[in-house]
This record gives sequence, structure tokens and C-alpha cells, in this order.
Amino acid sequence: MAIIDHNVIAQQLAAGDAGNAAEKGAALENVVSQTFCLLDGVGLIRKNIIDDAGSLEIDLMLYNQREHFGLPFLPDHLIIECKNWQAPVNAATLTVFTGKLHKFRVDFGILVAANGITGNPHDKTAAHAHLRSVFDRDGMKIVVITRYEIEALRSTDELTALMRVKYGDCIMGVGQF
Repeated sequence: MAIIDHNVIAQQLAAGDAGNAAEKGAALENVVSQTFCLLDGVGLIRKNIIDDAGSLEIDLMLYNQREHFGLPFLPDHLIIECKNWQAPVNAATLTVFTGKLHKFRVDFGILVAANGITGNPHDKTAAHAHLRSVFDRDGMKIVVITRYEIEALRSTDELTALMRVKYGDCIMGVGQF
């Protein structure tokens, strides 16, 4: 188990908040990358990957060696989209993200949305409805993590536990994705 320094996370995000939209987004990407890479067997492959056609971008791609004290229940490659927005992420934005995952033929992704996603998680409305729809249709699982959840982490054990619960919620269609 590694300690996650929540003070450093808060400082990095606050520095991003003081900047423009690009700096705010970069701050969240850096925090997410640094935090996930503390897990056993998880590391950064690339940031801000643009496809050959120049038509889409992936914020983060991590490798996952499925170590026992890491994320053994998740796939070998973790594609992460970061949205450090004041508003919750809407269904249209999620549609773009799930389209990227379809293009790369992966069925799992992580959305770090500073203020969550739109809709009611229990009634599966708005963005929640889209996530349920892509799971029911394609088996695609999208874990949504908020900025608050990232800032609250104190150890890699807590991150692993959070990911286990969120992944299970995706599959079972309960709670917030």
C-alpha cells in the first residue's frame, strides 16, 4: 500500500484552477496519472494521444499488469478521459468518449468528471442512461470518478476499493457509475 498525499493533489488542482481551461484540464490529468500510477503494475503509456486521422484525442492511456495489489480485475489497458468542468458531464460528451472506446475496440474506460455526470443515477436519466445503454447493448463499462473522490483518497488501497465498487456498480447497474 502506498500513501496518497491528498495535500499535493489539492495543491496541483488549485494551481490548475487558477489557470485557463487547458491548464485546469492538464492539472486533473496529471493528478489522475500520478495517483493511478502509484498502484502496483499500473503505469503511463501516453498522454494526449491523437489518432492517425487527427480526429480524436485520448487524455491518458495506462498499462495495467493486473498485479494482486493493483487492479487485477481491470483490463490490460486503461483509457481515461478527464473533464475538469464546473458542470456535470452530459450525455453528448459521454457519447463522444464511448465512440472513442468503440473505435479502439475496448470495452472499458474511466471518466474522471470533476462534478460527475448529468441525470439521476437511480432512474438512469441523461448521461446515466447513456452509460446503461452502452453496457446493455455492447457490454461497455465506464467508471465515473469525481474530483471529490480523487481528493478524498489517502492510500492506494482506497483507490483499489473505489475502483472495485465502481466497476461492480457498472456491471450491476446500481448506484452511480
